[in-house]
Amino acid sequence: MARRRSEIVLAALAAGGSDARFDPVRVQKLFFLIDREIPELIDGPHFDFEPYDYGPFDAQVYKELDALVTQGDVDVDTAKRYRRYALTKAGYAEGAKTLHDCSAPAARYLGDVARWIRSVSFRQLLSAIYRQYPEMAANSIVPHLASGHSCTEVNFPRPSFLSGMARTLDFMGTLDEYRSGMSDERLDALAVSNDWRAVGDDLETVMSGIHTPKGAM
Repeated sequence: MARRRSEIVLAALAAGGSDARFDPVRVQKLFFLIDREIPELIDGPHFDFEPYDYGPFDAQVYKELDALVTQGDVDVDTAKRYRRYALTKAGYAEGAKTLHDCSAPAARYLGDVARWIRSVSFRQLLSAIYRQYPEMAANSIVPHLASGHSCTEVNFPRPSFLSGMARTLDFMGTLDEYRSGMSDERLDALAVSNDWRAVGDDLETVMSGIHTPKGAM
């Protein structure tokens, strides 16, 4: 029997850990990668992503999450500037059950991509997706992340799971540049730290440009 979209959403969120939280950008990219990379393993695709300001976007992701909030499986933290989605205790139990019932390659992929998305900065996340799916940068308001020329951080190695279905069968320690052994709290802190570092880099670039004589570039 084909799995419902809500089941896959809960399983993907649960794959990040019982206390995992996802901001709007990361939750969109989580389901985009799952739909694009392993549709055959999750009875998908479940969404219809289009290129938007920050890459792939589908409003149905938020509608699905809102429905899960209503039924008590997802919690939304609105205390900070951006919403943060997390599973309730009941939601995690449901998601973990679905995750357990998935095939081994599907469960492995969900866990790896959910942890990776939370360990990298906003800049690294978009850069990796734009390089793998350049069509998703068509309407981007940060096109320099698609070019790969904005700063050295953009050129970090992509994880092997951003390479299509064949990679889902080979997870024997081949993932690049993400910290699978870290706690949920540490992954969240690392992602926030990386994002602020990226903001600092951008501000430094802008400020240095202000003092650059015309014609110097």
